[in-house]
Formats: sequence, C-alpha cells, structure tokens
Amino acid sequence: MNRMTKFAAVAVAAIALPAIAHHSAVQFDFTKNVQYTGVVKEFAAINPHMRLIIDVKDGSGTHEVKFEGHSTNNMYRNGYRKGMVKVGDTVTVSAAPLRNGDLGGYVIGVTAGDGTFFGAKPRAGADVGEETRRQAEGK
Repeated sequence: MNRMTKFAAVAVAAIALPAIAHHSAVQFDFTKNVQYTGVVKEFAAINPHMRLIIDVKDGSGTHEVKFEGHSTNNMYRNGYRKGMVKVGDTVTVSAAPLRNGDLGGYVIGVTAGDGTFFGAKPRAGADVGEETRRQAEGK
C-alpha cells in the first residue's frame, strides 16, 4: 500500500467510526414516561449523552438507577445550566423507560429539590414523543 492509500484509509476510518459508534435509542420506550426520585450519586453533563446515576429507596432497599440523556447542547436549550445537579442532591427524574423492564431509562426531564427543572415538558397523560426519540438518536 502506498503512502497516499494508507492516508486515505485512515481518514475514512476516522470519519466513519464516530458515526458507527453512536448507538440508537431503541432500548428506550418513548411512548411511556416513568418517574424516579432519589439522591444523585453521579452526574456528568457530557457529549454525546449526559449520564446520571441516582440511589432510589423503596420497601426492598436502595437501588442504583442509571440514566442517559441528551447532549449538553440539547440540555442547555431545554433549561440546563452548569451546577443545577450535584452529587448528594435529591432529584426527580422523568424518563422514557428501558424496554427490557430494568430500572432506568432516557432522561426527559429533571426536577431538582429546589424545584428548578430542565428538559422536555411532556403533556399530562401523553406519550413522551417522537421528537424526543429523534433527539436521543441525534437526528
């Protein structure tokens, strides 16, 4: 392989890999909306997707519940500002649940203990919607 061919192969791989690496949001059911209230264990407002882990207590103990969410750009457009969510905060998370029935899901919105909110505001009783699914998949 000559030098130019090697360069072209590396360039194509560098461009294609990020597109391949971005996963779909098929594991989430965007026709449903569930809520969890718990204490923030980890929060990362990063790209391509926000990560949030909360500890939720119920009658059977404490459960670690993991979420992913929009990119920081989409979060910002939906009201998020740096510092709104901190480890130790109590938050209520509205999410599209995982289709397999596990706890967690895709963050639709977050209400902090002081009442501040960021995210999409689904209509009462309505599904979370196609627009949120498209944003989740980066479309």
